Amino acid sequence: MIAVTTEQLEQAEGEARRAQEALQEAEREYATNRASSAAYGKHQDAITAADQAKVRARLLREDWERQQVVRDARAAEGEAAARELAREVEGLAASREAAVEAVVDAVRALRFALGRLGEHDQQVRAVSAALDARGLVHRDGEATGAGRDGSVWISEKLWPLIDGGGVLAHALAEVVSERWPRHPLTRVYAAPYGGVTAAKGRDEVLDAVRAARGR
Repeated sequence: MIAVTTEQLEQAEGEARRAQEALQEAEREYATNRASSAAYGKHQDAITAADQAKVRARLLREDWERQQVVRDARAAEGEAAARELAREVEGLAASREAAVEAVVDAVRALRFALGRLGEHDQQVRAVSAALDARGLVHRDGEATGAGRDGSVWISEKLWPLIDGGGVLAHALAEVVSERWPRHPLTRVYAAPYGGVTAAKGRDEVLDAVRAARGR
């Protein structure tokens, strides 16, 4: 049986009332001019429309009332279950509060980590600027120099910029994949922010994080 909503029932009953009003108007018109075929046809059409609307409203009302009996019974069962599971419901509230607190702590940690990543990125840029001020702009084959994007080479080691947001996004995706391997978040790809070396810096930090976590 298709569920009948209160809105559908009210609409059908409203249409039935309007059809009945239209029938009464057609009856008055026909009563004043019974020789008119147009008035007769309008009256007959109004009778049919009123009957159909009345039947539809009655059938919907019957269906709605039958379904309401079921809804009332389910509501009573729900109230009884809520009373019986009062302790479990309290546990739900407590567990949700604990989960929210954990997420708040995680957000604080994310902000702290993002700040540290940003500080390192700025330090790389500062050293690069200092080398650039000395006229030491890195060229292929040279051991030390400032990269054109703000990265820096020191004694043949590249210190790239870091896409801090990308680090945290990929780290989160990896953590989620440990619990839910098929979660859509594990398939999210975040384009690097800050250029090629920022992506390299992101990947280096992620490798270091994995190593520190024992992965």
